[in-house]
Amino acid sequence: MTLVIALSCKNGIVITSDGQTTVGSSGGPVRVESQKIFKINENTLFGASGSVGTIQKSLQIVSEIKDLESDWTPSLMNNVRNKLFPVYRSEVERHVVFHRTINPNQIPPPPIADIILCKVQEDGHNMIWHIAPDCSDELLHELGYGCTGNGSIFAHTLLKGFDIKNMTTEEGKLLAYNTIKLAIETGAYGLGEPIDIWTITKDQEKVEVHRLSKEEMMALKDTWVSWKEIEKELFKKIALKELEK
Repeated sequence: MTLVIALSCKNGIVITSDGQTTVGSSGGPVRVESQKIFKINENTLFGASGSVGTIQKSLQIVSEIKDLESDWTPSLMNNVRNKLFPVYRSEVERHVVFHRTINPNQIPPPPIADIILCKVQEDGHNMIWHIAPDCSDELLHELGYGCTGNGSIFAHTLLKGFDIKNMTTEEGKLLAYNTIKLAIETGAYGLGEPIDIWTITKDQEKVEVHRLSKEEMMALKDTWVSWKEIEKELFKKIALKELEK
């Protein structure tokens, strides 16, 4: 299970993920720590869920498209999809041919990559671009967030009700941490730490991509613990007030 979330805040984008991947071995699946968010260029971040090998191929293809550093246009986005689709089709075809020789009546799901690309345009406009395994795509920044992975249901549940587009990236980092942390604590299988958080912000002069350090993550965790304690106390006060009516 994987969870990658991108939040479109009023002064930039926050993108976060859990840090666990399941990989195959001769003895069966094993859990390993893995990075799921990558810097493509000076203003673009890549996150993905799916098969490790297919994600690696996708990352290589996207990293080689230099025009992604410029503002995204429909023709550029179409070019990205056209470069990814043959790789995805080849992976599926190879998978089907192989498994048909073993058990044609029970072919497991093929290796896929489900991608989230994030960028802040020159005019400061946020872009959250989701590219599905069949290369259909959608822009999600107007929704306020995008997510990918088997753990997406947790994100949709935990983010509901928050006015993300009017949050600062500082507030967004705390919300992102809360979402991934609670998903890890709730998910029965596959989600795990370390939590990874990046931001893309733009001031008057330049766009900055920043990955939170261990020290910043520790400080964020302390703030989150304080939030949860305040939340518990507030709940008690509201509940007691209701009982007194």
